[in-house]
Amino acid sequence: MKCTIKQIAEELNLSRNTVAKALKNSDQVSAKTKQLVLKKANEMNYKNIDETLLMPAPAESTAPAPANNGFILFLTRTYASDSEFWTAVLTGIESILSSANYHLVIGIMSESDLKKLEFPSSINDPSIKGIIIVEICDAAVCSALLQYNLPIITVDLPKKHTKALDRIDVITMENKKNVQRIVKQLIDKGAERFGFIGDIYSANVGRGFQERYDALCECLTENRLELDTRYCLLNETPDDFRNFQLVVKKIQDMPSLPDVFICGNDWTAIQLMYALQFLGYQIPKDVSVVGFDDIPASERITPSLTTIHTPQKYLGIAAARQMLERIQYPDSPHVYSEYETQLIIRDSTI
Repeated sequence: MKCTIKQIAEELNLSRNTVAKALKNSDQVSAKTKQLVLKKANEMNYKNIDETLLMPAPAESTAPAPANNGFILFLTRTYASDSEFWTAVLTGIESILSSANYHLVIGIMSESDLKKLEFPSSINDPSIKGIIIVEICDAAVCSALLQYNLPIITVDLPKKHTKALDRIDVITMENKKNVQRIVKQLIDKGAERFGFIGDIYSANVGRGFQERYDALCECLTENRLELDTRYCLLNETPDDFRNFQLVVKKIQDMPSLPDVFICGNDWTAIQLMYALQFLGYQIPKDVSVVGFDDIPASERITPSLTTIHTPQKYLGIAAARQMLERIQYPDSPHVYSEYETQLIIRDSTI
């Protein structure tokens, strides 16, 4: 009894289109599916089979595994429990590198490692084909990494331009426009006293923090206001902000609260908010708080944090794509790529 393509498709739970393509030996159908269709067609006495197609095909599982082109070292200084920023960047990086058959090796450096320029031992492995650095902005570290003669992509960069940056590709975000936008909005609502919370003096501070601080100062000047340093914490490092009692004392040492705290990033803003609430202050009734980055915790905290969204995943995607291009075209001009940010108004300033 003669069967039809429709009957074969029903037997295999495939579409008629797939069955038809398999019987025509189309490249759009995998070898495994072709053999499955041809076997069933033969069993059901389908008459229009090319006999040569019934020859056994190599099973897909015996095909060689995709080539491993090597490893990319993802170098950072922050632990996952402290930062939701680099984990989002990492997701973007992996989405690109994995499809190009590169694998990531994660290296985490302590503050001591950074000062001593002691890099993970994996950096000497010949299978490492490049380095992506995140939250490492010390110019001395960037210079020291160049001795390994590997392509280097950095997300953010040292505060000041150095010769090392001429040999490094930079992927970063625009830092000033939205800081100025939120400051102007708060001034229009009556705010006059502003403080900046964020380290701008340590060796490892990136240009991002400096530009956010500069944006605040510039906007205040344009509106005939001055930044009062009594409301600022400019020398305190992330390690200092992990010390809750220290942050509480720093607030207590201020002559009063400003109208607004602008923070270098969300993580710092959240530590500040915890300390303010511990002291009995209400946000934003007593003081408004603004962060930067839009990490997931910024929306979870109460009150939710007004912040500036950075496209973290896309920073990672861009860094990975640039790494692949640098590996393929090592002599091409180096890249400086800056991504737009977005102001997110939430309850901490309303």
